[in-house]
Amino acid sequence: MSQPTVPKPARKHHPLRLVLGRFATGVTIVTAAGDSGPVGLTANSFTSVSLEPAIVLVCLDACSRSGQAITRAESFVVNFLRRDQRRLSETFARPGQDRFAGLPTRPGRTGAPVIEGSLGHVDCRVDETLIRGDHLVLFGAVLEAAVTPEAADDDPLIFYAGQYL
Repeated sequence: MSQPTVPKPARKHHPLRLVLGRFATGVTIVTAAGDSGPVGLTANSFTSVSLEPAIVLVCLDACSRSGQAITRAESFVVNFLRRDQRRLSETFARPGQDRFAGLPTRPGRTGAPVIEGSLGHVDCRVDETLIRGDHLVLFGAVLEAAVTPEAADDDPLIFYAGQYL
C-alpha cells in the first residue's frame, strides 16, 4: 500500500482539538510484534464497533513509525491502563525510547505483547485499515479479550482536557 500525503499536524490550539479535548477518554497502549521486536504507542482514540462479530477500532497517527509498524504487523493488542500507570502512558507517548525496557509483558494469542498488570486487553487481527486525514484507522477482529483478575477493581487512567485524571 503506498503512503498518501498526510496533512500537516493540527495546531496545538486548533478549535476542534480544544473541543474534542472536552471528551474524556480511557488511555490504552497499543502493541504489536514488529519486524525488529515489540512496538507500541499510547492511544486514546479507541472504541468497540461490534460485539457480534467482535470488532474494535483504534486510530493511530499516520506519521508515527510505531503506528506504521503496528499496521504492518497485521495484529495488535490494546492494553487498557490503570490510573497508576500514567508514567507508562507517558513513556509510550514519547518517540525515541526503548519503551519495553524492564516492562513485564507476555505474548498474547497473536504474539503481540500484553502488558502485565493492565486492567485488561483485547488481542486482534487487523481486519481493515483506512487512512482518514492524518490517521490510520485500524479495525481489529478480536481473537481474545480478558480482564486482569488482580486489577479488575482498579480505576482506569482517564485523559481529559489535556490532563490525566
